Amino acid sequence: MDALRLANTGLAVDIFKKLCENKKTDNLVFSPLCISSTLALIHKGSKGNTASELEKVLHFEKVKDRDFGFQTLSLDISKISSIYSLKLIKRLYVDKSIDCTKDFINSSTKPYPSELETIEIKSRAEEARIQINTSVKELTDGNIEKVLNEGLCDEHTKMIMLGAAYFKGSWLYKFNESETKEFRINKTEKKPVQMMNCEVRLSIGYINELKTVILEIPFTMKHLSLLIFLPKDIEDESTGLEKLIQDMTYEKYVHWTNPSMMANSKVKLSLPKFKLESTFDFMDILKSLGINDAFSDEAADFSGMTESKGISVTHAIQKACIQVDEDGTEVADVTKERLLMHKEEVNVDHPFIFILRHNKTRTIIMYGKYCSP
Repeated sequence: MDALRLANTGLAVDIFKKLCENKKTDNLVFSPLCISSTLALIHKGSKGNTASELEKVLHFEKVKDRDFGFQTLSLDISKISSIYSLKLIKRLYVDKSIDCTKDFINSSTKPYPSELETIEIKSRAEEARIQINTSVKELTDGNIEKVLNEGLCDEHTKMIMLGAAYFKGSWLYKFNESETKEFRINKTEKKPVQMMNCEVRLSIGYINELKTVILEIPFTMKHLSLLIFLPKDIEDESTGLEKLIQDMTYEKYVHWTNPSMMANSKVKLSLPKFKLESTFDFMDILKSLGINDAFSDEAADFSGMTESKGISVTHAIQKACIQVDEDGTEVADVTKERLLMHKEEVNVDHPFIFILRHNKTRTIIMYGKYCSP
């Protein structure tokens, strides 16, 4: 599991950095787990150079039993999904004209139970698009609508890699009612934002060379946490995050968030209340990372999946949404703490990175940045 966690973290950081290149000052959120899981299924059906490219980008070189790893991960996360409003949809929609082999279907059922879906796209493209959107809306309890835009599907569409992720959690500790404060977008610009406050014991860490604080805020039952990466202050004319994003590698992320690098401390915390939604077509990003053959009819080798020729992935679309508010299950009892105890003040009133993490496997479920209300 550890090798798979590191591989999934590697892909998550790679994609996040690529997204930030084009969207330096934008808010964004995506689910790396939805991407790695569906790409793992695609990798399973690929051979030759197509498989080699996928393996490299997925950081799979040292991952032995990938199928079992994803099966365990899916099971672990689905067990806790009902405790939170957590919906993860990972699909590879394959046109009915492509005959997937029985071997491929049978060997994919356990590790990727809902990922593979056959649908008639070519002959009824618009109906297929509506059907997919309706399915996503139902599976996310109406929280995510219209993942595929009009005209996206046509007679040339063969395979669609689709992801949808929604999360709204209840904190372990309630925040106080939010009040309007100023959020500093950069050195010169400010905007009003609803800020939530609480005083509680939290796990806190520091990246001294980047003047960045890391905070772990647990959700109810502690199965999930929100990690906040906050540079101490804005140091340039944009968001203040550039240095942190540029320096971040998956090895550094693993080191920075290692429990041995974090300490329990009493924290006076102010955090914006926010709801973010992003839609991405990941094809160009995945190509820039090194997956090219899988998206080319001429080059793709999916002979591990089908005997049909000239098959490739036509689209790689994802929509993600995260909602953060005051909701919590317990009131923090800080009266027991000694009055002399040192108290950290963390005021998240300028751009930050956030990560929704599954604590048992330390897997990144959602990843994003908040730059402006």
